[in-house]
Parts: sequence; structure tokens; C-alpha cells
Amino acid sequence: MGLGSRRRPTPVIAPKVLAIDFRPAAVPKEWNSTTDLIQKYLAAMKLASGNTLVYRVAKKLDVVKYPPLLDGRAYDDATWSQVLNDDKKAFRDAGGGYVMADYARILQDFNVLPMIQSKQVDEVWMFGGPYFGFYESRMVGKGAFWCNGPAIELDSRRFVVMGFNYQRDVRAMVHDFGHRAESILGRQFKSQPYLDELYKPAAGIGSAPKNDFEKFLQSTGTVHRKPGGEDYGQDEVAWVNSLKPEWFPAAVDPNRVK
Repeated sequence: MGLGSRRRPTPVIAPKVLAIDFRPAAVPKEWNSTTDLIQKYLAAMKLASGNTLVYRVAKKLDVVKYPPLLDGRAYDDATWSQVLNDDKKAFRDAGGGYVMADYARILQDFNVLPMIQSKQVDEVWMFGGPYFGFYESRMVGKGAFWCNGPAIELDSRRFVVMGFNYQRDVRAMVHDFGHRAESILGRQFKSQPYLDELYKPAAGIGSAPKNDFEKFLQSTGTVHRKPGGEDYGQDEVAWVNSLKPEWFPAAVDPNRVK
């Protein structure tokens, strides 16, 4: 191979993270330590990206309370412990779905937007338990778009808020990143309709691919499904590990995406 044919190495990206650990007193002691999960996730993402993605936790907040929910309520130790034993007692909205967390309130309470604008941090990781109302990922800021959760249009540069569950392990965290990457790369390559096609029930391998990302999806499948396979039959860690290193900058920094 001649010098002219060598590919340039993908530059290392080192996003700064604000971690908010909602961990009330009622959280079972045997559930995972957020500190341990963070360290395992940092290593997993560095490995998956071929040493391209090197996250840094710039600030970690330990919050001994429950996140506020969109209807103005919040669980307490008594109500949340009841819900863990009986799903029927969970707070629900008018449509019967679980009441989600009030992201705008959380961002305000923890003064997140000034940290984003001043580039003290580049994204937010929220940790909590079941029923805390977190999406796996959501995008916030000017021109925010669907990122496996509804966009939140606010006056800031775009950033992603991850929602992690410390009842589960690091594999679930990598799964969440996989869906985030699907959403952002789908936007980058204008391939959301192709993704939608692959996520239909009993989907095949999809129509003819029009770009590199669609070729990847056709050969590798989605985070949930191998090509032509059953839903939830995918090895999501292998899927994330198969992403091209040059795709990680866009999947991490949505401001690169048009």
C-alpha cells in the first residue's frame, strides 16, 4: 500500500460529561455503583470506538432525591418502594403511560445550560432507577432532533442527555448509546426512513442501500435485530463495536450534524 492510499487516523475526541446520580435512600444496596458503571462504560466506549472516543467526567453530582416528573409529582421512598413491588401503583399520565421526568426542570435545577454554553461539559448522563422517567437518550438545544427520545428545543448548542439505569449493567448503557448512534447517524446520512423500514415488525433486510450507513445496516442490522432476524436478537455490544471509528464524532457531537 502506497503512502497516498493510507487513511488518516480519526482524531481522538474527549467529550466532557456532567454525571447526575439520583440515588435516594431506598435504592437497594445490591444495585450497581454508579462510579463502577461509569468506569466500565468509559472503557467500553473507548474500546468500541477504536480509541477514538475518550469520555471524561468533568463533574459528578450525587443527588439524594427523586427526579421531578412532568405532572409536578415526584416519588418518595414509600411510593417508589411500593411501585417496585406493584407496577400498577406507578404514576401514569392521561394516556396510561408512565409519567416521564421533567427534563427542563432538571436542566434548570442543576444549571446545566450555562455549563454547556461555556463548554465546561458537552453532554449529561443521568443515573436513576426504574420509574424515574428517563429516556435512553434525548437531544437538547437549538435545532435538536429525535435522538431515541423527543427533542427539547432550548437556547443552547445541541447536546445529548443520556438516561442510565443503575439496576442494570454496562451492557444496557452500550445499548443506549447504540440507539443514540442510530438516531444521529440516521439524520447525518438522511437515512431515518431506511431505519424506520428496518424497525417494522418482521422486517427483512430492507430496500437497496443508498449510502455507507445503509450498507452497514443492511449487513449488520439494527441495535435490536440482525439482518432478517427476530427483534431483540442482536448483540448490541457487537453492533456498537462494528461502527466505523469516523462515525463516532458525529454520534457524540450532534453539532456536527446538519
